Amino acid sequence: MANPSERRPLGPGVYGPLPTFFDDNQELDFVSYKKHLLNLATKGIVPVCAGSLGEAVHLSYDERITLIRFIRKTLDEAGLTSTPIVAGVGGSSTRETIGLAKAAAEAGADAGMVILPAYYAASLNADQGQVIQYYIDICEGSPIPLLLYNFPANAGGQDMSSAVITEIMKRAPNLCGVKLTCGGSVGKLVRLKAAIQEDPAMNNSRPFPVILLDGLIADLTPWAQCGGHGTVSGIPNFAPRATMKLWKFCTNPSPTEKEVKEAARIQSILSNSDVAAVPAGIRGMKFALNKMHGYGIAPRKPLLPLKESEGELFMSALRETLELEAELEREEA
Repeated sequence: MANPSERRPLGPGVYGPLPTFFDDNQELDFVSYKKHLLNLATKGIVPVCAGSLGEAVHLSYDERITLIRFIRKTLDEAGLTSTPIVAGVGGSSTRETIGLAKAAAEAGADAGMVILPAYYAASLNADQGQVIQYYIDICEGSPIPLLLYNFPANAGGQDMSSAVITEIMKRAPNLCGVKLTCGGSVGKLVRLKAAIQEDPAMNNSRPFPVILLDGLIADLTPWAQCGGHGTVSGIPNFAPRATMKLWKFCTNPSPTEKEVKEAARIQSILSNSDVAAVPAGIRGMKFALNKMHGYGIAPRKPLLPLKESEGELFMSALRETLELEAELEREEA
């Protein structure tokens, strides 16, 4: 295992949850994965593997670890040695999550991301103290820093309040960040920022300040205006240039009037795609990337690819975003 001091720190920016591509035999497709990884990472997007869009629940333990090793090797060979890797390490129990975090650390991950276990969601919801203790325990047991991932849709409806998240931040020094993919996320961000400002020890007690990340790019402009540190969004998979340009606008302290208008235009276009992409999920993601780049279209069974008619409707919803991405690519040429 690498020395903890050698871990690459996470900072503000754009984080891209990578789909896991499969071949016709449902085995890992490393050729597509490498192309897609480098397409994003060379533009400054931090890779997130084995998350919700990466079909973590469809991957074996060995496959998760193999992907992390492959990502680190690919990034290093491309000269991207300072690019960190975030790996989904959430399991169904405290013990399993800690085990996954340890294995991810051995494989080269710099941080882990953990969603709440969904199977016993009703029992966890009955006593939020269990949720708090879960994150305290996994942060204590993990050799790499962890991000808390609040995503009710994939966690059996569990939606952590800002008060619960604040308590976890106070009591888990190895928590390095929070990702919010939930209703009212900007309001939660405001409350979390206020809690950190009121209690500076929350950041002073850890080797890295907590980063607060948005899970929906539709909120990115107000998120940044309220002090958020970036996004973990599926939209960079379709439009890495447009996403990075929007983020640069969001972090520009003195934009011109022209830049403000351009930022608003990009935000509007990406927001419209986000509305379609969230319900389309991994099936829509893979359909679009297959049409754009020829990557494997199939998720792991029991999920099946979108029907052609469904996929074409989704591509229509992405049309403005794809045109924007092509426009920015021409400007670069």
